[in-house]
Amino acid sequence: MTPTRSLVESSLLVGLAVVLFLAAQFLPVVGIAFSFLCPAPLVVMGLRHDLKKSILGAGVAAVLIMFFMGPIGALFFILGFGILGIGLGYLSKRLDHGVEILLYGILISLGSKLVLMVVASKVMGMNPFSIDPVEIENTMNKVFEFYAGKGLSPETIESMKQQMMVTLKMLPMVFPAILTLAASVDCYLSYVISRAVIHRIGSGTLPSLPSFDQWRFPKSIFWAFVVSIVFSLVGIQLGQSSLVFRVGMNLKLLVNMLFLLQGLSAIWYYLSLRGVGKVLRWIVIIFVMFIPFLSTVALGIGIGDMWFDFRSRIRRE
Repeated sequence: MTPTRSLVESSLLVGLAVVLFLAAQFLPVVGIAFSFLCPAPLVVMGLRHDLKKSILGAGVAAVLIMFFMGPIGALFFILGFGILGIGLGYLSKRLDHGVEILLYGILISLGSKLVLMVVASKVMGMNPFSIDPVEIENTMNKVFEFYAGKGLSPETIESMKQQMMVTLKMLPMVFPAILTLAASVDCYLSYVISRAVIHRIGSGTLPSLPSFDQWRFPKSIFWAFVVSIVFSLVGIQLGQSSLVFRVGMNLKLLVNMLFLLQGLSAIWYYLSLRGVGKVLRWIVIIFVMFIPFLSTVALGIGIGDMWFDFRSRIRRE
């Protein structure tokens, strides 16, 4: 590639990254979709050029964004999207397996998001790891005052309020697990979208990932679940504010999510084996995810599939 062509291509990719980020910030609803496209230009740059040019491109994009959104916007771009895009491009050029790239990418995404949360807490004066109980209760009272005039009985309102208060108070405890899940989803979607974009424009390739019906996790995950139960029980004795209880809660949430994913994968495999259409399969998966009873069943299927390999048994029928 000639220096002139390299400069022109890099400039276009930087400009595209800036446009996508600004669209993600200023366009309602559809901006969410643009946010997952933001790392793609930097991934392409990492595949087509070297690491230095990727870092330089991200820096130039941050400077351009600073003119529109100020230093905070530029910082959010670098920590929220830039580092992930640079990392995925760098890893994709040096590793051959999609799962390996994705795992390292999740660590990069998690690290950058942790730094972003720390910076945001310093700049905005908000600590995401703690929620003021008084502020929560005041907010809940205002919300339920509105619903009180909609025909709901005082008993129903009080029950709903207590459930929401318990949930909100638990959020700071499981915030590390939520942040890890967010980093995983962010990295996975960015990888999938970047791979589709790169395949479309023919600027290199990203290794493929296993199809959803082949997702499996090692049996050792189950023992992590056992450890989380032990930590939670010991933590109850020490108090819910103890580090042991928090570790147990976060580990349990992460492991349960892995069990659920494996259960959904097994359900998807069974439905595809029975010739169910893709649209209907997605409808089933969405129903399972959002109905608590069905989610619990799927979680149990995931644990069973991990130990007894339901998919092999279904194939032999």
